[in-house]
Amino acid sequence: MGCGRALGAPPQAYFGPGSGPIWMDDVSCTGSESKLGECRHNGFGSHNCGHNEDAGVVCEESNSTVVPTTPITTAGTITTAQVTADITSTTTPDNSSAVEGEVRLVNGGNHSCSGRVEIFHRGQWGTVCDDIWVLSNAQVVCRQMGCGRALSAPSVAYFGPGSGPIWMDDVSCSGSESKLGECRHRGFGSHNCGHNEDAGVICEAAAPVRLVNSNNRCSGRVEVYHDGQWGTVCDDAWDLRDANVVCRQMDCGSARSALQNAAFGPGSGPIWLDNVGCSGNETSITECRHLGFGSHNCHHGEDASVICEESNSTVVPTTPDPNPGNITTAQVTADITPTTTPDNSSAAEGEVRLVNGGNHSCSGRVEIFHRGQWGTVCDDIWGLSNAQVVCRQMGCGRALSAPSVAHFGQGSGPIWMDDVSCSGSESKLGECRHRGFGSHNCGHNEDAGVVCEAAAPVRLVNSNNRCSGRVEVYHDGRWGTVCDDDWDLRDAKVVCRQLDCGPARSALQNAAFGLGSGPIWLDDVGCSGNETSITECRHLGFGSHNCHHVEDASVICEAPALHDYQLICSPDKLQMGLDLADLISGLNPYSGNLASRNCSWARVQNNMVWYDVDAVEGACGNTLTTNRTHAIYSNSLFVYPVIEGSFNLPVSIPFSCAYPLETDTSLNVAIRPFLPSSGGILGSGAKPRASMSLFRNSTFTEPYPAGGVNLPLGSPLYVGVSVTERQLRFVVVLEECYASHSSDPHYYQQYSLIRNKCPTDARQVSVIESGRSLQARFSALLFLLEDDYRPIYLHCNISLCDRARFSCVPSCRRRSHRSVSSSEATGRVTIGPIAWDKSTK
Repeated sequence: MGCGRALGAPPQAYFGPGSGPIWMDDVSCTGSESKLGECRHNGFGSHNCGHNEDAGVVCEESNSTVVPTTPITTAGTITTAQVTADITSTTTPDNSSAVEGEVRLVNGGNHSCSGRVEIFHRGQWGTVCDDIWVLSNAQVVCRQMGCGRALSAPSVAYFGPGSGPIWMDDVSCSGSESKLGECRHRGFGSHNCGHNEDAGVICEAAAPVRLVNSNNRCSGRVEVYHDGQWGTVCDDAWDLRDANVVCRQMDCGSARSALQNAAFGPGSGPIWLDNVGCSGNETSITECRHLGFGSHNCHHGEDASVICEESNSTVVPTTPDPNPGNITTAQVTADITPTTTPDNSSAAEGEVRLVNGGNHSCSGRVEIFHRGQWGTVCDDIWGLSNAQVVCRQMGCGRALSAPSVAHFGQGSGPIWMDDVSCSGSESKLGECRHRGFGSHNCGHNEDAGVVCEAAAPVRLVNSNNRCSGRVEVYHDGRWGTVCDDDWDLRDAKVVCRQLDCGPARSALQNAAFGLGSGPIWLDDVGCSGNETSITECRHLGFGSHNCHHVEDASVICEAPALHDYQLICSPDKLQMGLDLADLISGLNPYSGNLASRNCSWARVQNNMVWYDVDAVEGACGNTLTTNRTHAIYSNSLFVYPVIEGSFNLPVSIPFSCAYPLETDTSLNVAIRPFLPSSGGILGSGAKPRASMSLFRNSTFTEPYPAGGVNLPLGSPLYVGVSVTERQLRFVVVLEECYASHSSDPHYYQQYSLIRNKCPTDARQVSVIESGRSLQARFSALLFLLEDDYRPIYLHCNISLCDRARFSCVPSCRRRSHRSVSSSEATGRVTIGPIAWDKSTK
């Protein structure tokens, strides 16, 4: 109809019943069709309906980006349109510059993240009525403002009555919308309210933040609102803890990248923050340590950016072409538009390709597309589990090997990724952990490659998951479909195996997942079911067919099957189990041994054969590796065939257990473990336990008993922290310590004693021991907090550091930029209450 986007799909003859035939029923469109007649349905004239069920639509007007103002009187039928970021600015009657659907908070005093809610519509700001105004509505406003969580949803003009139009009433948000305009309501301008019912919000953050110059709201250049103006953040000392605060404030997932050097383009206007130092627990980026608003030594070429996880993202099919410590990229969403790259190729952010693989499209040097340019991957810790993710993303079956040292020739241009560590279960390489895009210590002589099992890539498209959809094959530089002539479950089985999915459940015909476009590569496909690639099956030849796209073949596969072994990472043991019922035929489950040949003792329990090894470096050949967050013990179980003979090669099952270098108390920030592995089984163990005590003397020999302590005002506090850990190479590091009036470590008022491993005020706090042993100690002179005699509690975030690999003793000399940490501030311990003896007033 040429009417723009659909805003609503009202049922039940909303626009009145029609007459004559009912041509279509059970219509199912993917959304990509160009005509309604291309969608799946029961067949013309086949239905079980009456005209009281006639369907309708409400579309955008082609010459307007404004949501129609016709009130919707039937609840639940039509929602307002999502406002797009490319709507041009409008000069409003009150001389402000805003975009359609923008929100603002008015009369919130010194807090830009609290106030009366107003929304911009048809060139004018207006208020929102408080009828059914609740916290889920407020959460959407706080999210749209970049103000963190909603704390309350005040009504009855709590922030004073507004003026002008009342744009929205009976607002009903699910809480997951990204903009208030996406929520259901009565229609713009339709209400039964007065300004004495204007709605408000109180958000957690002190000042708004936003991410700009990106295709989605959870990535982009960081900008902060201050003094009536948006400004950027300088990238000096910018790291993942700072990014985590921004991502939480934006109500996105955890931070995956903390990018520097204006990765999303240079901003303009003021640079508000520099030398930002967050612990990661703050509710707003402006609460973190910084030089002060507007104080910096930067230019916009140093603007900081972030990439956060998204809660509802989908995968973009990749296009191969045969011719970015501890940070990962964002999962790519399906609405990212193709970008014309500097080398004139069309690709999507996060896409991978294999180069210089000869006649095989499923082997070659790994390259990934980032910020409009293809770049290579460094081979540091490059292993089979990483290669498996690439092969899966390419639709190339299992990974056979992970060649390094530029096996497929040296690339050129940027090296985008280094220290890549995939668990092997990711669907895209960009989901794996790495040092950050562009951060590396490699040359192109270290470019990584893969060799996959299949001869040519396959993909499944037009579905909500990677294991179902229309089948497409890559050939001669183009993706094309497969005709459904003779298409059966044996053919589908090969496709499912090639995509590393479970068994085939359906082999669908008649363009079940929508019509494709471009070439039809295969017809009359006949597989035995054992081939490694669909192109290895019998067919008429590439491009030879007698079909149309209405005959495109599709499959539905099961999710990947579970393995026939189990791994348990207990506090003191690694336990590897083989399932007697499901074990691969021909192997003797009792014949196994670990890396040390004499470690072959097995026990049987619940139809499982278990092999145990102590969680100690060197035990039965255990290796121990560490990184900033985990200690990883690794070994391999070797199981031998039943066949009699003097020499038989065993099957090797590598396994690893990762134990967090943190306390066992609750965490405020989720950490993605860094688990280097050769593609074996990975497991996680329990955290070490930590305790904190208050001592009477400076020698730390006389602890106070557990419970409350009464002290004269101005008394020195002697605090000790210890961790129980079997490996003496680990030491305790004080990351952050603070005081508050609550035993809840998340209490909003916190008074910092130690930040970024160093005292906040050397006159009142002294770190006596940190990073030297399994105990840490500090002393502090603590006075009243805000003239308040309420009892106080001490909270500390601590971590374990591997002194065999890192320099663990903090350096607290004055410096312009924070040094890079070798451990993560993730664990927390608390003591208290400490009450003041008021007789000393």
